[in-house]
Amino acid sequence: MTVFSHNWPTAYPKLDMQAEFRSKDDDFFVSEITNRQLHESGPHLYLHIEKRGANTQWLARQLANHAKVNLKDVGYAGLKDRHAVTRQWFSLPIKNNEPDLSHLFAKDEFTLLQKGFYGVKLKRGSLGGNAFRIVLRNVKGNQANINQRLELIRNQGVPNYFGEQRFGHDFENLTQAQQLFESGKRPRNRQKASLYMSAARSYLFNNMLAQRVEMQNWQRPINGEVYGFAGSLRGFKQENTIQERDRWRAHEIHPTCALWGKGESLSEGALLALEESQAHEYPVLANGIAAQGMKQERRATRMLLPDLFWMWQDDATLVLRFNLASGYFATSVLRELGDVRLASRSDDTREMME
Repeated sequence: MTVFSHNWPTAYPKLDMQAEFRSKDDDFFVSEITNRQLHESGPHLYLHIEKRGANTQWLARQLANHAKVNLKDVGYAGLKDRHAVTRQWFSLPIKNNEPDLSHLFAKDEFTLLQKGFYGVKLKRGSLGGNAFRIVLRNVKGNQANINQRLELIRNQGVPNYFGEQRFGHDFENLTQAQQLFESGKRPRNRQKASLYMSAARSYLFNNMLAQRVEMQNWQRPINGEVYGFAGSLRGFKQENTIQERDRWRAHEIHPTCALWGKGESLSEGALLALEESQAHEYPVLANGIAAQGMKQERRATRMLLPDLFWMWQDDATLVLRFNLASGYFATSVLRELGDVRLASRSDDTREMME
């Protein structure tokens, strides 16, 4: 059995700083960003819901039950934490009349903020990004050094790793992916199958990015580079033009690594060799992803945070605010700040944070 590890290098020297996050639900707030224009009628009802103490999939099941529709017909753009206050969009198909959801929203943990109608179901990844407010408690370390590190993160960004929670507790999602690829049998639950395959592809990406972090070129193009946009899965080959370099310096485009899949990579030269080395190191994952039909895509190697804002509530409490593109992880920001750990809670489970 393959031994997995998430000991990926950080971009900046280790800072003598410790803190806890998500000590209580209000300490972790995330709100989806969207510019979708809703209508007064349509085949899909869109609901903007604030929730506490419930993960996305659980709420989706509640919506399906109350609306009397199949769970697979409930749309949402991404998974959100159970231990958090989150604002998220859901969609429900409308067959005849709008469903009565008053009983669901009578509960304290759910608040309906807005509703409207749209022409198609809300699909995974179809949002502009997420706005975060994170409170760090029991902060230990030199405040001036912490402020300096935050300035560095705001100016230069951080490596765009997938968060450890993508891989499941004790790498359970990767273990399940390996078993799926070796047997060729998908779970009956399509969501679980998708989660396992996504974890495998994310793991290969993180290892590719880790190599670029070690070589200190995660921020800058290398030979055979493929550029991409923040939050996009598409890329385009390096042309080495002045205009292209200017766009990179202006942070309009970013270096990328492969999200492994079937088809030829856009990368060439040094970048292609780096990517293929990871595919060769984990052949069961790489070959399995391609055999299951996932197409090759791209992901930016750097995550920029020009709107990062922070405020000290007291000497041991730090509040962070920032926006991230869809599919980017807040934990990848925190790991570059120092030893920031999930607070111990008796009801804790590890959820998605993207």
